Amino acid sequence: MAESESIDTKSAGENAGDVLSDESRRTFMKKGALATGALALGLGSAGTATAQRRENVLVYTYAYHPNVPFRITNALEASTVVRLLRRPGGGDVAEISQPDEYSGWVIRYDLGGPNAALTALMFARDANFSRGERYRFSGDATIFSSELNLLSTTARRTF
Repeated sequence: MAESESIDTKSAGENAGDVLSDESRRTFMKKGALATGALALGLGSAGTATAQRRENVLVYTYAYHPNVPFRITNALEASTVVRLLRRPGGGDVAEISQPDEYSGWVIRYDLGGPNAALTALMFARDANFSRGERYRFSGDATIFSSELNLLSTTARRTF
């Protein structure tokens, strides 16, 4: 299909004859490609909605295990958070202009059994987590920074 051609779509809130602009189509295609890539990486998962407290967080892609319970074990020092949210060797990434606005926590997944645990890191702005609180990551995650290998997702408090 030529770049100047338009496509017809029908989605929620649109009439059958509405036409997407080239910019809207590119945005749609990017989101579709990202979702497809996330599913290929095993990032798709079914989740349940609850009225529990939810916080927007960042987590490394290799440490993202949706719907697996974890406990907050400790807070990271602010200088450590800033260092981890910068490029290796220094410098800000495009997605995080002020890493000092973030807080970081050490989390520990409970995988069952005395020696079956995994320790990871989690970051957030404007969120308060306390040592010992239990959470689960939602099944919805998006790539936040490919340069830092971080996903954006929500953490849901569990008891």
